[in-house]
Amino acid sequence: MQSELDITLPAPEVTTGEVEQLVGFLEGKGWLTAKQIAAAIGLDDRRLRAIAEHSAGRILSGPGCPGYRYFDKTALPHAEHAIACIESQAAKMLKRAVTYRQRYHRFAHEIKN
Repeated sequence: MQSELDITLPAPEVTTGEVEQLVGFLEGKGWLTAKQIAAAIGLDDRRLRAIAEHSAGRILSGPGCPGYRYFDKTALPHAEHAIACIESQAAKMLKRAVTYRQRYHRFAHEIKN
């Protein structure tokens, strides 16, 4: 029987300087893809996502977005669309977690009996 691998990748630590660097880079530009940002300032996808997550909402991105953008210069309909996509993704993930939790409890109950 094959056992599960216990692999946990730590989230990258993000500095205020990195957030400021990316915000400064995105200011005055439209949507930029991760590939464009990587070519210009050398951030890989994982690091870019981490910085955006730690930007206190200053960097807009999410499912359905064409890339990354400075939030304060984003047209309100684009911001609303991005927020709605994130909320939709969150609802799907929560529904999935509930399904897994239910299955987990059924499985745990069967093991005990």
